[in-house]
Amino acid sequence: MKKVIFFLFSMIALASCVDYSSPNEPVVVSTSDYSLKVNGVPVKNNDTVYVGINDIILFEMLDVAGNKVDGVFYSNNLNSSFGSGTIASIQYPGVGTYKVSASLVGGSKTLYVYITVAKSTSYTLQINGTSIVSGSTFKATTTQSLKFKVIDVDGKTVTTSFDFGNGSKVKTDSISVYYPDAGTYTFKSITGSKTMTVTMVVTKGATDAIVLISSNVSGGMINAVLGLRCNAIPNFSPTKTTYVAGETPNAVWNKYIVSDIVTINSVDYFKWSVSVPAGKFRMSWVQQKDPTVTFNYDQCNWSYDPTSAFWNTADYLYYFYLRIDTNNAVVLSAN
Repeated sequence: MKKVIFFLFSMIALASCVDYSSPNEPVVVSTSDYSLKVNGVPVKNNDTVYVGINDIILFEMLDVAGNKVDGVFYSNNLNSSFGSGTIASIQYPGVGTYKVSASLVGGSKTLYVYITVAKSTSYTLQINGTSIVSGSTFKATTTQSLKFKVIDVDGKTVTTSFDFGNGSKVKTDSISVYYPDAGTYTFKSITGSKTMTVTMVVTKGATDAIVLISSNVSGGMINAVLGLRCNAIPNFSPTKTTYVAGETPNAVWNKYIVSDIVTINSVDYFKWSVSVPAGKFRMSWVQQKDPTVTFNYDQCNWSYDPTSAFWNTADYLYYFYLRIDTNNAVVLSAN
């Protein structure tokens, strides 16, 4: 029998191989007078517990001193209670999400917990789309966007408790974050009874003209979000139309309007999305000097950063490569 508990501050709708839609019925908020244990571990009111098919699940209701008290226990898939007294148990033979209520005998206090039954309690942690082995080391920079999620055996995302090791914790299905400070952090993901640990080694990211904000690989193609530091454009204005122009791998010279700006470590970057094979880029970003005129390369402020590793002084363009490394991760490099 596996113990499976989440004990965090937020409850998010689940997304997995079963129906994780949140029930709409009203709930009674827990008070400090009584609490609930599932498989011997305290849970919060409206928390979620993950179990496998036919796992035995034990419920107890306690008073403020930790003494067991008599309760009546109901599951929303039954027409009656499945137990009463100081302890009750239940098993679920099929996948699904079930709501269990524990009501104090002779009182008005009711607590709730959601039981999510999955066909397997095997889960995989992914960072930026790459599967990560528990106990391994992951390297990142302070300017790198990291997307964390946990998937089940069917590839469906599962609500997980994420502890980033820097004081930040959240319970959700997936989340993208930055580590704002360089250092080594012990990251944990807790999904049901499975805890996965990763050593996050974070180094200070350079405020280069171009950064890789996020990426993944699908079907041999790189799907990436790049950022250009806004102040690399002379007389930059967030209200002026901005274009990225240049060549992507296997593509002719073209230009695209860029509108979104993201702030990373107090530095503003234009966001530009691409879906391309690995290869070489020749790029520049421009803003019209006068937003009322028709686009004309001669009437633009061109991005310029001679300190950038990607800058080419011969033709005033940025040269860089997007590559796929052995871990199927995307790498931005100057050569």
